[in-house]
Amino acid sequence: MAERQERPRRLVVASGNAHKVGELRAMLAVVPGLVVLGQRELGDPPSIEESAHTFEGNAGLKAEGIAAWLRERGEAGDTVVLADDSGVSVDALDGGPGVRSARFAGEHASDEGNNAKLVAELRARGLERSPGHYTCVLALVRVDGGPWADLGGPVRTFEGRWDVELRVDRRGTGGFGYDPHAWLPDGRTVAELPAADKAAQSHRGQATRGLLAWLSAG
Repeated sequence: MAERQERPRRLVVASGNAHKVGELRAMLAVVPGLVVLGQRELGDPPSIEESAHTFEGNAGLKAEGIAAWLRERGEAGDTVVLADDSGVSVDALDGGPGVRSARFAGEHASDEGNNAKLVAELRARGLERSPGHYTCVLALVRVDGGPWADLGGPVRTFEGRWDVELRVDRRGTGGFGYDPHAWLPDGRTVAELPAADKAAQSHRGQATRGLLAWLSAG
């Protein structure tokens, strides 16, 4: 299959999480001419098993899986799929929940369930808080599955990390996931940050800025 260099004009976010889609759409709005769509705007996407042991691996699986689905539906080959795999790693939990952040309290767990599990696990260790960090890996794949000319492979990735402190105490109503329990050095939680502040600091913001730099380079 021929290698391609050109930058995409149509991008599909491979996520059923409306919060993630909204954050990415807002951050990518600065790219002239780029149309950003959520996967559910194009039909009923398949469920992609996240069986890898790393954020990078799972992001690649999701991007390639949704790209294959779109290819079968006749989507243009130069459309790209952007998948995000992200989560929180807590030092006191030996880096957990990590890649299982969305399923910490079980398959199809809610944010509240996962947060309750986090609090329970910290308290079971006699702790009120622990250092930790968020990780985000964005994986970009062409719908036609072709390799990126400068990589020689089909998956391009961008990564970000955000150091936080996970506490049993919670505060704030913004954000999603573990944000109410993720405390910053300035005394706020991630859930208390305005959207623009979160985008400027966050793991997803960092990864997206890497993507934006790449999109702007060619």
